[in-house]
Amino acid sequence: MEADGRIKAYKFVAYAAVTFSVVAVLSVVVTLPMVYNYVSHVRRQMHHEISFCKGSAKDIYTEVHHMKNMPQGAHNRTARQSGYGAEVPPDLPEPPASLASPENPELLEPPGEKGICPKYCAIDGGVFFEDGTRR
Repeated sequence: MEADGRIKAYKFVAYAAVTFSVVAVLSVVVTLPMVYNYVSHVRRQMHHEISFCKGSAKDIYTEVHHMKNMPQGAHNRTARQSGYGAEVPPDLPEPPASLASPENPELLEPPGEKGICPKYCAIDGGVFFEDGTRR
């Protein structure tokens, strides 16, 4: 009786081991091609990104080299204010309070002729007036 119990236990262990082995082999057979495909895709994508980066770096280098070889007179680099948050030099006077106030509405509008640009400027960027002209 004791031998039959052992045989049943050994059969159960053997069947369980075979089942786990088959599941492991099937999972490797399914996942290994997926992992290979993913790694291949990532490798191809990185190769494409590196090629694009090399091309961009080469273009930038060519552009810088071209700018270095330009004649000095061809540069039109106008000095401008460094930013909006820059401090005002102390030697500049304060603007008068009377300018651009609700008491002086004519100073709130920009100088020049009044056109209908907000309505039609998007067509070609010109300033149109009521008579249909562009000045």
